[in-house]
Amino acid sequence: MGCARLPQNARISWKCVIMHLIIDILRDNISYQQALGIQADWYEDQGYPLAAMALRSQGRIAAGWKHSLVVTPEGRVVAWGAHRSPQSREPESIQAVAVSAGDCHSLALTLEGRVVGWGDNSFWQCEVPDGLRATAIAAGGYYSLVLARDGEVTSWGHEDYVPSGLRAVAIAAGADHSLALTPAGEVVAWGNNSHRQCELPADLQAVAISGGDFHSLILTPEGEVVAVGDNAKRQCEVPNGLRAVAIAAGYYHSLALTPAGEVVAWGDNSFRQCVVPSGLRAVAIAAGRDHSLALTPKGRVIVWGYPGVAEIPCD
Repeated sequence: MGCARLPQNARISWKCVIMHLIIDILRDNISYQQALGIQADWYEDQGYPLAAMALRSQGRIAAGWKHSLVVTPEGRVVAWGAHRSPQSREPESIQAVAVSAGDCHSLALTLEGRVVGWGDNSFWQCEVPDGLRATAIAAGGYYSLVLARDGEVTSWGHEDYVPSGLRAVAIAAGADHSLALTPAGEVVAWGNNSHRQCELPADLQAVAISGGDFHSLILTPEGEVVAVGDNAKRQCEVPNGLRAVAIAAGYYHSLALTPAGEVVAWGDNSFRQCVVPSGLRAVAIAAGRDHSLALTPKGRVIVWGYPGVAEIPCD
């Protein structure tokens, strides 16, 4: 669950980044990850190293129920947390570019666009369709959501319904509801709507999306964070005046990343998952059930929250 997005210089428009990504993908028939690399190289050449670093950090960290995932610069997947469960056992012999963590299963996206799933397979959420090549992955509670290279959204596991004809540039998965961002910047939501987590404001335009247990976060082109759904732990009470460049919805808490790289957290704080380490600056964020993750500009992973889950296996 959760997602990360671009920390940007004030002169950098994320909406323009999305537009150019779409152009690159459609024009050159390349994957989303390859397009991110092209954009990162351009921003580095233009003198925006933080923006380039953030683009290359897309999908590098993920947080699930009681486990966490990280992709190293070499493409190796490192997992830790619920060590007695298979979702925390890293797949071997793959070169990953992105990871996503569900309740008790994990997904990785390889350099070639192959999707690898492991962990709890009670609902066949780890059984990847044959021949599938993807550009983005999202692990839900007990299902898997994937964005194919042609923009088609595919789902399997406990929740296998996808709106007919849907084409997207980004996806997000909650416990049992899903979100997709269309090329026009519109958000499509479907699945469990018990807490109105799929009821979005009319005419909403977005540049990023994230799904929690029973709530959804949407980031607008102006940097405003919109939250809908369950608010029992105040996870939908966005701090006044917040402007963000990235969002991550946990189970009962929410995270946002500001243009300055600061992490803002609100919602359930039972395990201090909203107590952000002092002085932290990040380029990517992820939120799990009771813990939070951040990736620093120097490539360090910082974790806080639930004891044990917040213990990193290596620095």
